[in-house]
Amino acid sequence: MGGKSARRRLIERATIMGVGLSVLVHLVILLLAALITVDFGFADTGGGDGDDVDFAVMTSADLAQMSSPRIEFESFEVAVTPSEMVVAIDLIADAGSEESVNELADSIAPSLNPGGGSLTSIDATTGSAGAGTGDGASFFGLEAQGRRFAYIVDVSGSMNALSGGGQQTRWELTRGELLRSITGLDTNADFFVVLYSSNPILLFGNTAWIRADSKNKQLAGTGLFGISPSGGTKPMPAFSQVFALDPEPDAIYFMTDGLVETDVPALIRQMNRRERIPIHCILFGELGNAHDAKAAENMLRNIAKRSGGKFTHVKEGRP
Repeated sequence: MGGKSARRRLIERATIMGVGLSVLVHLVILLLAALITVDFGFADTGGGDGDDVDFAVMTSADLAQMSSPRIEFESFEVAVTPSEMVVAIDLIADAGSEESVNELADSIAPSLNPGGGSLTSIDATTGSAGAGTGDGASFFGLEAQGRRFAYIVDVSGSMNALSGGGQQTRWELTRGELLRSITGLDTNADFFVVLYSSNPILLFGNTAWIRADSKNKQLAGTGLFGISPSGGTKPMPAFSQVFALDPEPDAIYFMTDGLVETDVPALIRQMNRRERIPIHCILFGELGNAHDAKAAENMLRNIAKRSGGKFTHVKEGRP
């Protein structure tokens, strides 16, 4: 009996100690919980005082979709030195226009008749030979093959001169033809437009090829409508931009309405020595005197011949 009584007392003590230890542990836990509770009164939990806050579980696909950048073209400006040449480019949609690039071209250039690459003279009062051929390109009647086409186009001050009967300027006619050429490119083709006067003007503001999809064709049309010719006739910086393209062009179009520096053909030949890219040359309009006209024509013929390209002279009609 004495042994059983002692064992019972031992069990009772152990039970009491266990209960006491459990109570102590719970008290410590409650105390710690009270100490680490933080009131984020300054934070926005998505609801007012007393409101429940809902949480949503997002998949990695949903997160990737939300975090992917969405690029929207609204407007951009290209500033060119000197400061008098500033090109403002706004989307056609921003101006509320529903016209396509073809309609825009039609509004500034006469109807163009189909022509071939062998054409050597075009009357500016009736237009040129039209747009691209799908698997190639055509600019002022000069056909080119390939899928990458670079346009080097004169926007010097003389391009403001009225052409033919005085209804449109040289620039307006050239702009219409350039739009037709770009619009006629296959959607898998690439193009690059650099305008030049005293300095080169990159139409899209970058040095990369542009895919000829419908959006970029529209952007090109909008950009060209923001150009106002001014300055001198210095094409070599524009050629440097084109020959720096990677990959290189399949064909280059070079258009001018004036006499360029005498060293231009030699400099172009040096740049083009390795690749020998065909350069199709266009002389637009009549120069002031017969000597300059002959010199300009000989220069462009020389550039075209040595590169494997073709030459044409867009002669202005008389009123």
